[in-house]
Amino acid sequence: MGNWELGNCPLVSFVPPHPHPTPDTRHPTPHTPHPTPHTPHPTPDTPHPTPYTPHPTPHTPHTLHPR
Repeated sequence: MGNWELGNCPLVSFVPPHPHPTPDTRHPTPHTPHPTPHTPHPTPDTPHPTPYTPHPTPHTPHTLHPR
């Protein structure tokens, strides 16, 4: 038992120095592209065609001449 305690004492008491590495404090530019929103404004399809109101000439049949 004595050897086990003595064996652990140096390991517990001797702590190797832990280097303090420079923290990674790089601030890369965040990838936040702001593309132009795709909002096309097409001309509304509202054609105003001329109303179909034909005014045909009245059919006036010619009197048939008897032969």
